[in-house]
Amino acid sequence: MENKKIIFLLASISQPRCIKRVESFIKNGYSVEVYGFNRGVYNINADINGVKINDLGFALSGSGYFKKFFYAKKRLKEIFQKVKNEDVLFYAFSFDIALICKMFSGASYIYEISDLVYTYFDNKNVIKLFRTLDKWIIKKSVLTIMTSEGFYNYFFPLMNEKNVIVQPNRVNSNMLNSSRDFNEVRSSDKIVFSYVGAFRYPNTVFRFAEVIGKNYPQHEFSFWGDSNLTPLAIDLANKYKNVKFHGAFKNPEDLQKIYSSLDVVIACYDIKTLNERVAEPNKLYEALYFKKTIVVSHDTFLAEKVSRFKCGYAIDATNDILISNFIDGLNINKLNTIKTQIEKVSLSEIIDDNAKEIISYLKRTNI
Repeated sequence: MENKKIIFLLASISQPRCIKRVESFIKNGYSVEVYGFNRGVYNINADINGVKINDLGFALSGSGYFKKFFYAKKRLKEIFQKVKNEDVLFYAFSFDIALICKMFSGASYIYEISDLVYTYFDNKNVIKLFRTLDKWIIKKSVLTIMTSEGFYNYFFPLMNEKNVIVQPNRVNSNMLNSSRDFNEVRSSDKIVFSYVGAFRYPNTVFRFAEVIGKNYPQHEFSFWGDSNLTPLAIDLANKYKNVKFHGAFKNPEDLQKIYSSLDVVIACYDIKTLNERVAEPNKLYEALYFKKTIVVSHDTFLAEKVSRFKCGYAIDATNDILISNFIDGLNINKLNTIKTQIEKVSLSEIIDDNAKEIISYLKRTNI
C-alpha cells in the first residue's frame, strides 16, 4: 500500500527538530509538503534538501498569543481548502496548529508536543482548561509524539495511552559522521561555559554569564545562538572581555565545532513555569554525544535525567552566591570523571532513531 502524503505544519520554519523529523519521513519514502511560520530567527536552518519550505508569514515569538492563533487559523485553512480532495495526513508541530487541524481540516493528523505553551499563562483555571483541551487533541490524533517523558506524566500519570510515543529530541543521526572525542579538560584555571541554542532565561542563563563576567576573569562564557534576546547577549559580551557572543549557527553542521570549544554546557532553564520543569531539551543529548558536563536547574525532570546519566549537575541558578559556590567547587578532575561516566552511555540513548518507532506505528495501524 502506498504511503499517504504527509503535510508538515511547522510552528517555526527554522526549528532543527522539525527539520530533522521531516527529513526522517523523506528517508523512509514518504511524499511530503512543508509549510511553516517565520519566527525571524535562526533562518540559517530553514532548509531541507530537495523540498521547499512554504513560508506562511511572520509570527513573532512570545507575544500576542491570540492574534497569532487567528492568523495561523487563516493561513492553515487556505492549505486545508487546497488539499481537501486529497488523501493526506497532517503533521502538526504545536498545540495551536494541532487544535486548528482538529477543528477545521477534516483530516487525520499527527501531533508533536515539544512545549506546553499555555502553562505560561498566569491563571490556573485557564491552564486547566487548555490542558483538558490538549488531552482531547491528543486522544483524537492518529498519533501523538511527546519529546519528554515529563509531558506524558503531566497528561497521563496513571494511564497507558496507546496512541502516544515518547520520542526525546535526541541528536541527529547525521552527527555519527562527526567526532565526539575531544581532549580532556586540561586546567581548572580556564573553564569555558557555554549556552548553545535560542537565547532565553535572563534570570538563570544570563545571570550565570554575568557572574562569570564579573567575578571569574580566568574563565569564559560563550553564547552560541540567536533569539529576540540576542541584544542582551551582545551587551554582556561588550561589557565583559571573557563573555563571548558567536551568533546563529547551523544545526547539526556546526555542532562539532561548537562543542569542541567548550567545557561545560549551561542549560539552567527558569523553572517558574511548569513547562521548564517537565521538558527534556535536546541540549542534554548534545552534551552526552560530545561528552560534555551539563548544568541544569534543580527540581526538574531534566535534573532527574542528568542524575540518571551521571552527566552533570543540578543547581539553583537564580542566585549569584549559589552559582559562585558551584563554580568554586568545579575542577578538571570532576569534569573528566563525568566524561568517563558519559562514555558508558549507549549511543542508542543519544542518537535519534530517524522516526523508526513513529513510522512503525503508522504502518502497523495502516495509517
